[in-house]
Amino acid sequence: MASLSCSDAEITLLIVAGGNSRRMGDDKLMLPVPPKGTPLVRHVAELLLPLATEVLVVANAPEVCAAVREIGQDDSELDHDGAYPSKPVTCLSDDAPGAGPLGGLATGLRRIDGWALTVAGDMPFLSAATCRYLFRRSDLGCEAVVPVLEGRSQPLHALYNRRCLPAVERALSSGLRRMDSFWKEVRVRMIPADHLRTFDPELRTFTNVNTPTEWEEARALLSQG
Repeated sequence: MASLSCSDAEITLLIVAGGNSRRMGDDKLMLPVPPKGTPLVRHVAELLLPLATEVLVVANAPEVCAAVREIGQDDSELDHDGAYPSKPVTCLSDDAPGAGPLGGLATGLRRIDGWALTVAGDMPFLSAATCRYLFRRSDLGCEAVVPVLEGRSQPLHALYNRRCLPAVERALSSGLRRMDSFWKEVRVRMIPADHLRTFDPELRTFTNVNTPTEWEEARALLSQG
């Protein structure tokens, strides 16, 4: 019997959109993405919306929640059949404010049954094709699928199954905050980033923006279309 992968099942897009944007100065999740000025967090959701059956956004800022709830409300977002995407978008307050992305992961996993494609809300170049490849590498033999770029894991560009939740909760209860603090208790499949260059030759999918300089560089690329 073939192993069931998440490409055969329902996928939740889980966007971890907390943080305080200290280095950016302004709320980076609301930065306007050219050419339409779409808030960055909404842009992230729209990039991966075709892959998911639902979208969960873990955020505490009302403006972030308002931005993602607007998905599907204008003609530019019609699908190929001329209909709006019929996918629920839910914004959740973090169950454990101050626990960082790990707390956001726990908040999302508590609300799903299967796999969550988990990304940060400040990644403007996410590659749907790359994420589909990660789906294909998931099966009943693992609880997480995590890319590794230049020797560093990318835990906020990864797949997690709800089966990770007990280990995540134990880590949080122990005062741990690192995204990899629970990995020793689950089966993690590491994916070398070079395996993903077929889909994203420059591996921009892993780019996030934390500073005004990083945002200007990203905005210049986004403006090129």
